[in-house]
Amino acid sequence: MDKTDILIFNVEMGQSIFIYPHSHPDYGMLIDCGNTQEFEPVDFLIKQKYITNNFLKNLTLTNYDQDHFSGLPYLKNKVIISSVDFPKNLTSPEIKNLKEKPYTDALEHICQIRDTYIYPATDWKPPYIKQTFILQKEHLENPDTNNLSQVVFVEHNGSVICIPGDLEEKGWKTIIEKQPDIKNWLAKTNIFIASHHGRDNGYYIDVFKHCKPECIVISDKSMMHDTQEDMSSIYSSHVCGDGIVFNGDLVNKRKVLTTRSDGHLYIQLSPIGSRIYQSFKHE
Repeated sequence: MDKTDILIFNVEMGQSIFIYPHSHPDYGMLIDCGNTQEFEPVDFLIKQKYITNNFLKNLTLTNYDQDHFSGLPYLKNKVIISSVDFPKNLTSPEIKNLKEKPYTDALEHICQIRDTYIYPATDWKPPYIKQTFILQKEHLENPDTNNLSQVVFVEHNGSVICIPGDLEEKGWKTIIEKQPDIKNWLAKTNIFIASHHGRDNGYYIDVFKHCKPECIVISDKSMMHDTQEDMSSIYSSHVCGDGIVFNGDLVNKRKVLTTRSDGHLYIQLSPIGSRIYQSFKHE
């Protein structure tokens, strides 16, 4: 069976996304490892047998903000991480220089991995294509962790998901100028994860000159700001077509999904290029 599962976990104002190709189950990839006090995505993945033998093939990080790696200490305690793909634009001392003391346990784990997983994996041959784009410090006048986010594209079975971390407007503008190949990947994106949890400063209208997704996903927590609702409406205007069928509802199609209102999200990529969108609960 060549279907691929994408699980977008509700970790409030954080991010944790798991990509699982059924034809090659050993190549499950976790993109960011945010968590909450009540929920650890890795426990769900182990219970549902997405992760077996306590072995995670790859952990990819989009940026060095706490909400993208808060669950790392617990994750490392539960599984063996075979390989990592972290943004290669900040060293461990530079990461710490951008953070306030006292450093969190999660940050110490990030820096330890950053300093020890320094050689490329020689046996990394996943069935999907992963393409990343990233800015270097010299590309930005005042570099910060948001605009140094690693933009991750994953393509499998004729579907493409874009996961841009916390990139803000100036970061989007610069990365499109400096790395124009990103436009080709944006053009074939079907599922777009809204940058910086759907906040207004992660929105750059020129992205959608190239990107016409069928669905946009916002990973954030309960409504706290009016802009959260405003941005859902703005993002929906960039969706191609009438929206997607969600939870089997053929009448009320959706253009934007949010973890704050829809919970954990499941997307199945079929071998023929179609996609199924559902919510799911954890026990």
